[in-house]
Amino acid sequence: MGAALVTHDTGMMHIAAAFQKRILSIWGNTMPALGMYPYFGEANADKNTSFEVPDLTCRPCSKIGHQTCPKGHFRCMNDQDVKKITRAATLSDF
Repeated sequence: MGAALVTHDTGMMHIAAAFQKRILSIWGNTMPALGMYPYFGEANADKNTSFEVPDLTCRPCSKIGHQTCPKGHFRCMNDQDVKKITRAATLSDF
């Protein structure tokens, strides 16, 4: 078991990756497929666990985010599976 960072797509996520820290990354209006995922190098790709709302057709609405949700519902964050994220954060092998 070790320390992990729970974060969304921010500079803090990338700093943690640079220091090879374990990350739970929560994705809202951006998405890892845009190339913004934490980069650990080939040997350490398993240090990140990503959480996204699947099949949300309005994502991505921005590469770097908006002040407010363009659709007004903010489902990309409101529909996150908080229980799943909490379980992942409390697992002893994470």
